[in-house]
Amino acid sequence: MTITGTNLTGATVTIGGNPATGVMVNATGTQLTAITPPGAAGPADVTVTTPGGSATLVGGFTYVLPVHATSLTATPALTKLFPPHVYFPFLTATLTDQVTGLPVPNQPILFKAGSNVLGIANTDAQGVARVNETLTLTLILINHGYEVSFAGAVTPTATLSPSSAGAPVIEP
Repeated sequence: MTITGTNLTGATVTIGGNPATGVMVNATGTQLTAITPPGAAGPADVTVTTPGGSATLVGGFTYVLPVHATSLTATPALTKLFPPHVYFPFLTATLTDQVTGLPVPNQPILFKAGSNVLGIANTDAQGVARVNETLTLTLILINHGYEVSFAGAVTPTATLSPSSAGAPVIEP
């Protein structure tokens, strides 16, 4: 972060009460740069303290959550067409945070075949959402598969971007 002012030589900076690090002031004492300390999303007060006193700008800095891309993968519907038979009774979709590489739990995933909603399921601890396939087999066959989508979300640590995927019908 950069702060411009006067008489900044010897300054320290806090943001939200936490000290900034790497504070460097230019030779004329009119500009300082510093590394922002970690903080919770939202506004934070900025306080500059110099040998001549201190000044606080209320809400002078805003922490924002990083945006993490997500990927959603869908497992193909396994079925036997004649006679109609489902080999695996669940459609599954896995949601992964592309920045951390970790599964994303507790997020709703929409399952659709064409314009028909097959169900909405929350991801589990492994990032996997499951919807029963047996009752929707006809819709899946007519549409040659199904689609899954994640609308995106804001978590305490990041903003997760939306993602989607499609899965075909596979006859083993």
